Amino acid sequence: MTAKVWTAARAALIFGAGIFVIGLVSGLLYEQAQRARDREHFPQVGRSVDIGGRMLNIYCSGAGQPAVILESGANWPLHSAVHGPKTIYSNGGPRPGYSWVSIQRTLATVTTVCWYDRAGSGWSDLGPYPRDSASQARDLHALLRAARIPPPYVLVGESSAALDARVYTGFYPIEVAGLVLVNSADPRLFLELRSSNGKRATRIPQLVYHSQDVAAQLFNWVGLYRLGPVPPAPPQPKGLTAAEWNTIWFLTHSSRAISALMQDIASWRLSSAEARAAGNLGGRPLVVLSAGNIAAPPEFLEEWTSAQSDLARLSTRGRQVAVGGDASDLLYDAPDAIAEAVRRVLAEVRTLH
Repeated sequence: MTAKVWTAARAALIFGAGIFVIGLVSGLLYEQAQRARDREHFPQVGRSVDIGGRMLNIYCSGAGQPAVILESGANWPLHSAVHGPKTIYSNGGPRPGYSWVSIQRTLATVTTVCWYDRAGSGWSDLGPYPRDSASQARDLHALLRAARIPPPYVLVGESSAALDARVYTGFYPIEVAGLVLVNSADPRLFLELRSSNGKRATRIPQLVYHSQDVAAQLFNWVGLYRLGPVPPAPPQPKGLTAAEWNTIWFLTHSSRAISALMQDIASWRLSSAEARAAGNLGGRPLVVLSAGNIAAPPEFLEEWTSAQSDLARLSTRGRQVAVGGDASDLLYDAPDAIAEAVRRVLAEVRTLH
């Protein structure tokens, strides 16, 4: 390489690096400005609690024991299994804990009820890799201790957060008195080779998932996820005001939520294995709520029904309840059914203890 060519190549490299740095700084400044705007339009509900260098958001109401802990997840596992991986982002990222606000209002008349934002959802900070169920369970344990919410707990987990609830019970068994699992994600979707998701997962090295997690956090910091518009919100669900629904919809589709979704996907295989390894639930009261109206092929519905029945058998006091009618996304379509299931578990826990 001649000196002239080398000089030109070095100049091009310096120019490219300069453009990259300018773009990076511009993205950082843009993202910070947009976050300030978000805080103004969607002020935080709840309080931030330090769990060791990161902040998680939690909101509690009511009084009494055991405390009910409401956990929101991402419903991409079910959605992608039915409609394919291209639809993963259609419903946004992991839902904020605020999604439980109407159910919390109902249950707060009978006990202490808390919802919280998992790392990266709602008003909580993103967490480090991996964002598997083990990490989520440790986060929740640290949060409940720091927020001084004493056990025992009834854990209510929906979709992918149901895996976290199972892992939490395995880690801290004396703290969990009962569980309600709502449209629980099925580990078999990614662990069994006969499933299409399972076949795809085995072909992807764990290093790729780690890289995906790093990219998710970088894209969040430089505002890349804001380039796409937030889809218009559908009609507000039963029990929610227009203002509450607008906030929930925005938080579900925020750039931080999409980053958390990427982290959730990157850790799905780990979370699935951890939920299986957590074992059974002993004699704890357990209700498994599952939608009976899922637009899916018959073979998937058969597998889905079987998986939900298997979940109920994790406890000697487990039962499965299929929610009929038009209910599909139970958190928004069937809040009364969820509240009733929690009341049932609460009553059984109080009788036992």
